[in-house]
Amino acid sequence: MDLSFNRIKQIGGLSELVNLKKLYVSANRLRKIENLEKLTALEILDVGDNKIRKIENIDTLVNLIEFHAAKNKLLKIEGLEKLTKLTLIAVQANFIQEISGLETLTNLEELYMQQN
Repeated sequence: MDLSFNRIKQIGGLSELVNLKKLYVSANRLRKIENLEKLTALEILDVGDNKIRKIENIDTLVNLIEFHAAKNKLLKIEGLEKLTKLTLIAVQANFIQEISGLETLTNLEELYMQQN
C-alpha cells in the first residue's frame, strides 16, 4: 500500500489489514510511527521524508525485512532489537548521534546512514 505524498499527519485505519506486506508512507507530515502494532505480516515499512523524531511502536512487526526512515529528524537508532529479520535499515539524512540494539540483528546486510 502506497500512501506517500499525501500530507498525512497520523497513520490510522490500517489495523484490519493484518496481511499487508508493504507500507509506504513517505513524504507526508508524520511526527511519529504509530497504529501499526497489528500489521505483523509487514515486511517493508517506508516512513522516509517525514518529521519523525524517534523509532518507536514497531517492535511487534517481527516479519519486517526492510525499514526505511531517511530524511526525518531521528537522533538515535533504537527500538529495533526484536526485529531480527531485518536485512536493510535506511536512515540517511537524519541527525543520528547514537546507535543501540543492532547486535541482535544478525540478518542485517545493509545499513545506510549517510548525511547524519
